Amino acid sequence: MIVKYFKENYHFPLRCFIYLGITGTLRFIIVSHENPIANFVFSLVILVLMISYLMLTFERSQ
Repeated sequence: MIVKYFKENYHFPLRCFIYLGITGTLRFIIVSHENPIANFVFSLVILVLMISYLMLTFERSQ
């Protein structure tokens, strides 16, 4: 992350924060899996993060 910070002219790209959000949510689902409704909500959060990542990727390619 530090190398990415210096390569991107001293700021973090939004993609890095999306990666961190997806990873953190997946870890939370793996650790606490007692409540199925909460797991479903967290999976929806991952879906929203993935859609936002795809939107960023398609925006940069055009």
